[in-house]
Amino acid sequence: MQIRHARPEDAPMLAGIHVAAWAETYHGLLPDTEIARYDHELRTRQWARQIATGTSRIRLAPGLGFAQVGPQRDPALAARGYRDELLALYLLGAAQGRGLGRALFAAALGPRPDLMSALVLDSNARACRFYERSGARHADTLSETVDGVDIRDRLYLWDAGPSL
Repeated sequence: MQIRHARPEDAPMLAGIHVAAWAETYHGLLPDTEIARYDHELRTRQWARQIATGTSRIRLAPGLGFAQVGPQRDPALAARGYRDELLALYLLGAAQGRGLGRALFAAALGPRPDLMSALVLDSNARACRFYERSGARHADTLSETVDGVDIRDRLYLWDAGPSL
């Protein structure tokens, strides 16, 4: 499995994986309107911006999945030393269960894993198990409303960096 840095010309591929993985993963977990809101065009612009800013580490397994680790977005967690955040880890269903998620995550972490966090949809049991196996602890549960539906997210923290 080839894993490499995402390049500007990869934005459409990242968008395609993202849209397809969202549809596979979140159907029945999020409102259909929320899933449909993030179409290929919007995701292509999003990934083009993310790659251009260069503030996060985006690793791509072409046609299969990607991972993104970037600076912590929560000031309170950053103040506690959680400098990094797993912003995205998406695989197409056909690519799951072969170690690619771990490999992408490890590649996006870089050489010195640090204290970090991730927000994960509480009802995404497969992802929750993945993060717990990598050494994350469930630190909090947060609630939000998406298109009139109550959604719960789990805040995961890695206190010693992920063990992949």
